[in-house]
Amino acid sequence: MTRKMASNQVITQEVLNRTEYFFRVPFENQQILPTLLPLIAGAVIMELYFGKHKQEALGWNTSVGNAALWMTTGVSLLISESSLTQPELYAVYGLIGLGAVVTFLDFFHIWSSTVAFVVSSSAMVYTLAYTLVVTIKSGFPADQVTLKAAVLFFVSVNLIFKIIQGFETDEDSSMDFS
Repeated sequence: MTRKMASNQVITQEVLNRTEYFFRVPFENQQILPTLLPLIAGAVIMELYFGKHKQEALGWNTSVGNAALWMTTGVSLLISESSLTQPELYAVYGLIGLGAVVTFLDFFHIWSSTVAFVVSSSAMVYTLAYTLVVTIKSGFPADQVTLKAAVLFFVSVNLIFKIIQGFETDEDSSMDFS
């Protein structure tokens, strides 16, 4: 085995370990739970809701609220974390800035509803906020391993939600008011 292959295997194992930690952290680190619980509950409720009501689409008001969550999560991190490193500060300010820009664009309907509803979807908003909170509160380094683990976590969580939604019965199609 070449040195490069061995190095890639180590990085891959680190990515998988870090991704697994994103899933385990609420059970293993009770101090992070007050910050994560609203994100977990919000994501689960919204994803189950849209699985149950498949005909319903995300609206502008929900888009604004979801995007604003990025700002409040960032501010919460600034308040609760007294010793953020420079990269962590950049990430938190980036989340606040992203939330401000997307909230503004959603609030004034500046971009198309198609783009707004994807960018501001609960899957996008809650998962991104969750991964940033876990990364910062767990002290993960801002490196390629963490980035790859965050992407893998994001894809995994959204795939899990899509599978669960597939098993839900569509409430809208079963209601007959005639």
